[in-house]
Amino acid sequence: MLTHRWKKPLVLGDGRIRVIVGSAEEAMNWLIHEPNQNSDKWRHAWRTCRAVHEGRLPPEEARFAVELAAGR
Repeated sequence: MLTHRWKKPLVLGDGRIRVIVGSAEEAMNWLIHEPNQNSDKWRHAWRTCRAVHEGRLPPEEARFAVELAAGR
C-alpha cells in the first residue's frame, strides 16, 4: 500500500488521549473509530482521504478535511 505522508502531521485529541495522524491512510483509521460518522464533515473527510489513497487528490487535501472533521 502506498502511503501519502503529509508535510506536517495532525495532533488530535479530546483531553484524555492524543493521536498523531500523518497520512490519509492513518486518518481513515482514525475516522473509522470516530463516534459521529453521520456528520457531513466526517463523510467529506472520509471521501477525501479515500480519493487521496486512490491517487485522485493531493495528500494535503485530506489533511485539511480531517482537520475540519476533528473540529479544529
